[in-house]
Amino acid sequence: MRSTTRNGRTRWLAPLLAAPLLLTSCGGGGPSGQQDSTSAQDGGTPSGQQDSAQSTAVRVADTAGMPSAFLQYGVNEGYFEAEGLDVTVDVSIGGAAAVPAVVNGETQFAGSNTVSAILAASKSLPITLVAAGTRTVDDPAEDFARIVASSSSGIEEVSDLEGATIAVNTLENINDVVIMTLMEDAGADRSQVDFAEMGFSDMLPAVANGQVDGALLIEPFVTMALDQGAVEVASPYAESRADMMVGTYMTSEDYATENPEVVESFQRGISATGQAVAEDPEAFREALPEVTTIEPDLAGQIRLPAWNATVDVETLQFLNERMVRYGLLDEEIAVDEIVTPAAE
Repeated sequence: MRSTTRNGRTRWLAPLLAAPLLLTSCGGGGPSGQQDSTSAQDGGTPSGQQDSAQSTAVRVADTAGMPSAFLQYGVNEGYFEAEGLDVTVDVSIGGAAAVPAVVNGETQFAGSNTVSAILAASKSLPITLVAAGTRTVDDPAEDFARIVASSSSGIEEVSDLEGATIAVNTLENINDVVIMTLMEDAGADRSQVDFAEMGFSDMLPAVANGQVDGALLIEPFVTMALDQGAVEVASPYAESRADMMVGTYMTSEDYATENPEVVESFQRGISATGQAVAEDPEAFREALPEVTTIEPDLAGQIRLPAWNATVDVETLQFLNERMVRYGLLDEEIAVDEIVTPAAE
């Protein structure tokens, strides 16, 4: 389909990206989702676990898909427990939805895409970035995100996006930015693409039935779409900027000030999880059916992001500049001022 809307924004009444599609219950055995730390034998702690009286309970909201799967993997493998944290993962539709929960104190930390974090800071919301989330890999062909199109759309490359309607999970956010970046780099008119907001799971049928011309998907939806005959157009994150920090973890300024040791423990837990996935990605793949509802065969096919806990200020500045260019910000912010240094 070729949209006739003029403002480049079409909002669909799509449901929230349902957690059951991707993630099973993200907590432990207790009613609050915390792990049971009582031994059946002697009332003490089970082998390898820390006494819950010595741990700090924190809730972390993260985006459904690879981001929350990564975080849950770290929880299950004990990397946060080793740092004295009892982490419960809350699944969200996207970074923009997680920001209010952090500011209001409903969650202590939240995974967000970097544009949502910059937007929050530009509105003087009291957030600070404490760790990086998903990153692109070196080879764009192996990256975890794709712009895909229906085989009947006539879209084969970025320049073909002029006049098209592309589904994104959040409007006026990182996916708009990277799509317009690629179009500009390709010499296409970036003002001539329309965006439709919907959850990733809703994008697959929307592309297949022609409701939209294409979609920006992350794994496992990329592999699912390609298996259904969709056409690969581009790797929007990796081709926009090498080593792009797509995701980041934030907390509120007040929480960071009042709980510096908890923040440092969280940073170390993220770092340890990222190192574990880098050293043994197959173990992470094997765990995906446990922390998500992804079938083992699909888990073995999907492309994984990279993870490096250090916040990349250069990525923040790149997106900061693009956001001003594309009208998401009136002026640049001082991105280095919204970053909490990594724990030693």
